[in-house]
Amino acid sequence: MNARRCILALLLCLTQAISGCYCQGTLIEEIENLKKHFNSSSSDVGDGGELFSDILRNWQKDGDTKIIESQIVSFYFKLFDALKDNQAIQESIGTIEQDLLVHFFNSSEEKRDDFMKLMKIPVDDPQVQRKAVNELLGVMYRLSPKNSLRKRKRSRCCFGGGARPNKNNAASSTI
Repeated sequence: MNARRCILALLLCLTQAISGCYCQGTLIEEIENLKKHFNSSSSDVGDGGELFSDILRNWQKDGDTKIIESQIVSFYFKLFDALKDNQAIQESIGTIEQDLLVHFFNSSEEKRDDFMKLMKIPVDDPQVQRKAVNELLGVMYRLSPKNSLRKRKRSRCCFGGGARPNKNNAASSTI
């Protein structure tokens, strides 16, 4: 029953994500193939609510949506990996994975490979834990919004974009 819910959520997310795609007809056919395979059109699929749509509504800012979308895409790649031996739906999964590559990773296989590499890092490995904690400060610094604000503020000052004198520029202090 969980697989049915997963596939329904996949269908909802992918249907929203593929608007304007020239291959929309093919993708919809593949999604329909998955719906038939998992019998996800039955009335009990909606039991317990939606998987992702409610969550996506809470994440509206552009940066926020990328965060939650990456988690959802990660879920689908794990689901596809779990279903990789099922020959009946292999072609459909391949088509959908290609569309995710185009839309989510901007057709960059390198980005997809990095994403897949991150998904497969074992968090219960002590060596991985040590490395992750060692890199945590640098990661937090890169994620900090203050970092980009400081750059913008510095840029405004350096170019003398106001009445404030720029102590690095002698000409601006004579105003």
